[in-house]
Amino acid sequence: MPSLVARCLVPAGVTALAGLCVLPGHAHAQCQYEVTSLQFPIDCGIGTVITAGLSLNENGAVVGYYSCPLWKFFRPFLWTAEEGFTDLGLPPGVMGATAADINDQGVICGTMYVTGIGYRGFVYEDGVWTELPPVVDAVGAWSGAAAISNAGIVVGQRSLGENYVPYTAYIWSPDNGFTDLGEKYGLYSSARDVNEAGEAAISIGPTLGDEAYIWDGENLTSIGVIPGGFSSTPAGINIHDHVAAVGGIEDKKSGDLLIRSFLWHEGEATLLGVLAGYDWTTARGLNDLGIITGQCSSSENPNDKRAFLWQGRQIYDLNDLVPPHSRGLIERAFAVNNAGLIIADGYDAAGNVVTSLLTPIDPSPADLDGDCRVGIFDLLSLLAAWGPCDECSADLDKDGIVGILDLLMLLANWT
Repeated sequence: MPSLVARCLVPAGVTALAGLCVLPGHAHAQCQYEVTSLQFPIDCGIGTVITAGLSLNENGAVVGYYSCPLWKFFRPFLWTAEEGFTDLGLPPGVMGATAADINDQGVICGTMYVTGIGYRGFVYEDGVWTELPPVVDAVGAWSGAAAISNAGIVVGQRSLGENYVPYTAYIWSPDNGFTDLGEKYGLYSSARDVNEAGEAAISIGPTLGDEAYIWDGENLTSIGVIPGGFSSTPAGINIHDHVAAVGGIEDKKSGDLLIRSFLWHEGEATLLGVLAGYDWTTARGLNDLGIITGQCSSSENPNDKRAFLWQGRQIYDLNDLVPPHSRGLIERAFAVNNAGLIIADGYDAAGNVVTSLLTPIDPSPADLDGDCRVGIFDLLSLLAAWGPCDECSADLDKDGIVGILDLLMLLANWT
């Protein structure tokens, strides 16, 4: 596995190398993760509680929803390592809600169901709910919120009339209210994500005819369709204007539709590939390092899913990156923050549905080449540095000499 790098614009504090960037403290790839199972603490009476984490912020706070099997609606939650689970409650007249995203200030957005009215996007801050209405005030009209930035900018979509379609992408802020895009650029548009510069990842077009764009506040920039295919739908946008997206391609052998994912930046599209044994790849999360999470699935059996991690231009099965004692099945990875924490779901070893927080484990210092293994190439690197060595990585015991003690430490970590 190569070192963790991503094509990017180089901001202050980032080290550039041959057109690539590596954030300080992240010279190695993320090799292994510790798994924390998250299950809302409630007794459903009949059946087991369903807990679904959908997003997390840079502080590691997780939001999503939980439900019991006999409930008709979901309830939103917040989880932090310090406080555990918090039920966000519901405002008067609201039957249920899902929390879709949380910013670093703890402000949450999502979608709620209002009795007798329908679905409405919302912003939640310190117990105060702000409803984001549809374009028209009519029965059947709806809205939803997908993502929120640290500046409080929310993106989503809302209907233009009483029916489900047509609908328009919107950008909303407490100061400026709504900016709607659908009526100007098409009758089917949705905003999927927003970065810290306030730029939004927009999808325009009905279903498989979608095309992804970046909205910079004034103009739309198309990212085109997936290489070799006919559509693109954004999953995320980061501060460097990387866009993770999915698109449809035709299987040359069978003629069937396949869903694949790619990373776009400044006109260059890079296909993510697919895990062995699967033919669909669905990107879901993207961080500022260009790391992407999502799921691979089978067109023949859509219920057969495995979560993936894409970094260093390679795709990895997240199930291979967790300790054996954590083994169950990680099916979908929804989001990844810049510290490398991942929120995912799947099954535990007993077959129960679980949401999991994956926390990166620091790689072994004996992994000198950063490939997530301690092996022959690390041994060769150590032998090549044998002798006096001032602050070199092969000096594992930091005594200023690469020698027998360093060799023994490397062999003790051999994988």
